[in-house]
Amino acid sequence: MGTVVGMKDIAAITTCVKKHMRSHMYDIEPAWPFPVPVGLPDQAFLETNAIAVHDNNNEIRQWASKNGCEIITKHRTIGTSVELISKVVVPDESIAMRVVGRTLAAECREARRRIACLVAACDVAPETIESAARMTGHEQPDDFDLLVSAVRYFRHHDVTGMTPRQIPLTGFSGKWLNESKTNRRKAICRLLGVETLGLSKRPTELRFRYLDPVRDDAELERIIWCPWEGEALSGIKYAVIVENKDTYQTMPPIAQGICIWGSGRAVSDAVPAVPALRDMRIVYWGDMDADGLEILSTLRESGIECDSILMDCDAYDRYHRFGTDRTERSAKIAMREPKPTPGLQSAERRLYERLCADKTIAYRRIEQERIPMRDAVDELRKLGIPVESIENQDLPI
Repeated sequence: MGTVVGMKDIAAITTCVKKHMRSHMYDIEPAWPFPVPVGLPDQAFLETNAIAVHDNNNEIRQWASKNGCEIITKHRTIGTSVELISKVVVPDESIAMRVVGRTLAAECREARRRIACLVAACDVAPETIESAARMTGHEQPDDFDLLVSAVRYFRHHDVTGMTPRQIPLTGFSGKWLNESKTNRRKAICRLLGVETLGLSKRPTELRFRYLDPVRDDAELERIIWCPWEGEALSGIKYAVIVENKDTYQTMPPIAQGICIWGSGRAVSDAVPAVPALRDMRIVYWGDMDADGLEILSTLRESGIECDSILMDCDAYDRYHRFGTDRTERSAKIAMREPKPTPGLQSAERRLYERLCADKTIAYRRIEQERIPMRDAVDELRKLGIPVESIENQDLPI
């Protein structure tokens, strides 16, 4: 039957119990018993809808009895004095698990297991246990168990100065602790009562190719670790930063020039850490997608002055036939809320907003390697970069 106006039915009661369980799943102290008010309408409604009220009342009574819930009643007059249910009381967590169904019950049992593991592993305040458990609630069970093992290890070993990959923890992949700002790392620190684990970041690499035709072929490519102040960039005036390796490997010669492989977002950390680059004419050419434009903005925000090529709406419209709506893992590229991008120029920002939120476009990414290199050469030459012309490269079909 449908809900009687002013009264909860079984479905509404169940929803209340589910919400309460989710809110208190990681509480150390029991959140039960939990009373759910049924809600009794006024006298006029009761008398006008006596049959519906009776039916709803009887269904709740039978359901509560079947599931082990208690009821609290009140006497009301509907022609004669009747006993109506005013509250359903879920007495404990085991009964609640029966009420909410298998899926949420399984989540609750896993949450309780995690709380017990943390209590056994950590001598900290209950609120710290609860907070860490909530922060890592999205972790898979195996990853949570690794987290507990990590906490036990860090309590007895000084890892200051080590990189995440150097920590000798059984069963851990190299990237498990890499990101310092993840909830995983924050939870570990909270459980240990420290601000930081003292781990070192792996040095940022910057990979570049010499494009100057007068350079010795034996030293075409270099990898430097940042921050860096060596002499390898002496005499270089021009730098073209590209996002993808194919483009990096096929960039044509530029007198006194280099090509930097940005390799995604790492470029915004690496380039500012090489002082010699600040004296060069820098051009950034990335994919036409939201990520590529965010990287460009971040690079400029770091203090690097640079131009861009083929990263505006005119370029998108010209090459949109080469676009894709899929990620590298074949997932559909979703629309998203545009972020503040103070480093973007107005034409770049218009494309960024279009790629993020325009429902009418078919493709949200045009990878730079799909664009003919000779077109990129033309754009570079317009900016005064002395890149050699490409006379015979065919356009993509």
